Amino acid sequence: MEERIKIDEDMETVKGRLRKFLKHKGITQYEFTKLMGVSQSYVATLRRSMPADKIMKIREIFPDLNHDWLLYGEGEMLVETSSGRDNPERREYEVPLLPVSAFAGNLQLWSEGVREIDCTRVVSPVKDADFAIPICGDSMEPDFQDGATILIKRINERAFIPWGNAMVIDTENGVLLKDLYPDERDNESLIARSRNEKYPPIRIPKSSVYGIYRVLCALKMYPTM
Repeated sequence: MEERIKIDEDMETVKGRLRKFLKHKGITQYEFTKLMGVSQSYVATLRRSMPADKIMKIREIFPDLNHDWLLYGEGEMLVETSSGRDNPERREYEVPLLPVSAFAGNLQLWSEGVREIDCTRVVSPVKDADFAIPICGDSMEPDFQDGATILIKRINERAFIPWGNAMVIDTENGVLLKDLYPDERDNESLIARSRNEKYPPIRIPKSSVYGIYRVLCALKMYPTM
């Protein structure tokens, strides 16, 4: 019993933060899996991200849980909520689907050459996404599948970068989806790592980076126009 409710000492993980929230709510992991309709081993096998359908389910069951805190450790654990179905935190949002893929093209050039009004729009299950962008390739599998669509939000990289999380890095050589880390040997570079072990790390000069986008979630594509 003690092991079932043990909280990860490392609060940098989604698993650890979820366990902390469940303990705060007085909910066992078994009760959580029953509410979510997942296997009893779900919490134990959590990786560094969660699929969009599970994020939406958690938002429905626990509207007081701060989504950004759970996934990225940002802000406070709890948020203020209003009662009833009109809670704006639970509405769906539409964002433009970029006509470029991660690992190909360039967000900077896209923004200069394509009008947002000309883009297909997709439904986002999370608030505050800037764009949706398709994934090309298997370097981030098994967490991000080839052909999936990710929802992204630009961050102020000069203020804060949540190191170790999946990021879309817009560079002069194209768009990359990688786990991003500081380069401990060179303050003028970043290290981009794949989750598929067959791909080596990439060193990216900061001078070649146009922007960094946090990955909010991955989902199947649902165009709205």
